[in-house]
Amino acid sequence: MKINYGDKMNELDFNKLNGALAEKGVYLIDSFSRVDTDNYGYVHVEENTTVYGIVIENEVQFTVDWESDAKIITDGLYNLHKDCHYNEINTTVKTQKWAEPEGTQLQFTIPLDGEVQNFDCWGNNHILYENGAKMYAFLENDYIGMVLRFRVVWEQENVQRKEAIEDAMVQTVLNDMGKIQKAVESRLKLKKFGYNVEEVGIDCHFDAKTESRSECAPDIIKQVREARKGN
Repeated sequence: MKINYGDKMNELDFNKLNGALAEKGVYLIDSFSRVDTDNYGYVHVEENTTVYGIVIENEVQFTVDWESDAKIITDGLYNLHKDCHYNEINTTVKTQKWAEPEGTQLQFTIPLDGEVQNFDCWGNNHILYENGAKMYAFLENDYIGMVLRFRVVWEQENVQRKEAIEDAMVQTVLNDMGKIQKAVESRLKLKKFGYNVEEVGIDCHFDAKTESRSECAPDIIKQVREARKGN
């Protein structure tokens, strides 16, 4: 299921949104990475650079990026400048900036019905339910727009009735979908981001193992959106 909130957000604002979501217990992360909660929001950044200065008569004439180049240059200049040598110049720049999202998948510390998998260790990030259903949540900011996407997987050995599929893939995860929508939308609708979270585009369907596809009934879409109100 995809919920499209509108236009793509600029990069700086998306970085700020990344921090705002983390404050609500929602973390953008790569599909297999652990969440480092210290790497969200306005963070300290330290950048270290090393160059090599070519020194003649106690003055740095120019710099090069590689020590091997510095050695070749000083060896070549030795006959003209006996005092020619090179120095290693290390520079550390400390700044602050809004941390960039590490991916598009969402991980959570908010209370959910399902069990969040692999939050603090490497692994396939998802939410697992007692019936074996798995839900993957994503927040994608690209040319299509700002899209909250849910992917629910329920693997069974035998063919299942449509009603059973809808129960496992809708009712099981419905409450959590509502909680996640509510958390994400609480940030998107902030004045500094300015999204209208009531006027959205919805794309929802079921893909069966036989590769057949059926669209979600209007009542399912309505249930998913109304699930926000109960959380």
